[in-house]
Amino acid sequence: MVKYFRIFINPYFLLFAAGLFLDQVSKFFAQKFLSFFHAWWVIKPYFSLQLVYNYGAAYGILQNKRFFLLIVSFFVILFAFYFLVKYKNNVIFRLGLIFLLIGSVGNFVNRLVLGYVIDFMDIKIFPVFNLADVFIDIAILLLIIDFLGFSRNKKIL
Repeated sequence: MVKYFRIFINPYFLLFAAGLFLDQVSKFFAQKFLSFFHAWWVIKPYFSLQLVYNYGAAYGILQNKRFFLLIVSFFVILFAFYFLVKYKNNVIFRLGLIFLLIGSVGNFVNRLVLGYVIDFMDIKIFPVFNLADVFIDIAILLLIIDFLGFSRNKKIL
């Protein structure tokens, strides 16, 4: 019994749960309090919050390809879990996978339940995005750092 409970106190699981919670709560509040038509300026004229329903993938590509995007997301999640289990000693790689899982699961849930992804952060030089997208960007950065060899055999957690 203790063996199965151990997963819930694992720092990687806690990071995943906290990140997914932040992503879903931020999307809930964005949908509840933001508007399609009026931006809420945080740092005018550079950063605003405005509700956008994204029926495609990053940067608005693959619009209305929900089924295809669900399948791709499912396989990304599946492979991330596989590599997370396989590479237990590589911390940077595992952190990258956790952030990839947070972002992928967060957007997968929106796409599966709602049929679109809720985006709301707008920095004007980039398409509107959400926290899941930020987590995926962090994942890419960490995976590049690992790929380039800057993190080999470093145990932190």
